Amino acid sequence: MAEILSQSQIDELLDNLSSGDVNIQELEVNEKKIKEYDFRSPKKITKETIKLLKGIYENYCRMITSQLTSMLRLTCDVTVEQVEESIFHEYNNALDDYVLMGLIDVKYPDNTASDSQILMEISKPLSFVIIDRLLGGEGKEYEHMRDYTDIELSLLNNMLKGLVKLMGSTWESTLEIETELSKLETNSRFVQSINYNDTVVIIVLNVTLNQSSGKITLCVPSTILDEIFKKANIISKVGSKKSDQSIEEQKNAIMGSIKSSKLTITGILGKADATLYDIVNMQAGDLIVLDKNISSDVDVNIDNVKWFEGKWGTRKNKGVIKINKIIH
Repeated sequence: MAEILSQSQIDELLDNLSSGDVNIQELEVNEKKIKEYDFRSPKKITKETIKLLKGIYENYCRMITSQLTSMLRLTCDVTVEQVEESIFHEYNNALDDYVLMGLIDVKYPDNTASDSQILMEISKPLSFVIIDRLLGGEGKEYEHMRDYTDIELSLLNNMLKGLVKLMGSTWESTLEIETELSKLETNSRFVQSINYNDTVVIIVLNVTLNQSSGKITLCVPSTILDEIFKKANIISKVGSKKSDQSIEEQKNAIMGSIKSSKLTITGILGKADATLYDIVNMQAGDLIVLDKNISSDVDVNIDNVKWFEGKWGTRKNKGVIKINKIIH
């Protein structure tokens, strides 16, 4: 509830306004800022997913930094510049008609392939620096923008295959997928693997080669993300069930192995003390007096540990012990 001013406070405020000691603009109430939301293009990617993708592709940046450095023999640095959600037609319309774009197939652990594809677009200045270095140059920027020749496309295709293959390994913490370069496309309008109104995640990588810099832009459809998270969830559930089953199987195997172990059972009728002289001079027919009566229970030891007590007797001309009491 807003604070109610007293009459004296109101009079003091009016006096200050009339004298000019108080600025009316300072007394204006700050309106609460409202963030506009476009219901025609609702957000489908959560902040947690954006954060996860940023972590995955930061790891990917470290891997392709090493790959490009060893391949081009130049100091290379690749960083994640931006990760944001967009609509495919907005991303596609922002591209030039003639680009260098790789179409990447995604294969899941169950040997099924995604219907959509990940797009990797490399800026022309960066691609010509790479071409110059691969052909033995110093890796300088090319001033004239033109179309690619067949030889240049072949060189870039081989280079991109190595970069694309590394992408699948960066997803191991979520799901073991395989990524493979399907083909190169130089006209962005010919890309048909993603629907016009599909939600995509745009990941912009900043690449620095010597004094030159450029961009690698990845376009990941939300359908691929949904499939990855769904399959990862299924695999985790199946894995937990298998782990529970394996623990139970191991337990049963251990108990089965223990149950089949052979132990020595000894029935002790009684004990007696004797000197070494008595034992050395003992003859057949001598009697050993035990410390138990004839009606006393017989101790039954399992590997020298007393487990049972029982009565001595015979059965089928063999000595037996009937268990009467369980000790252990």
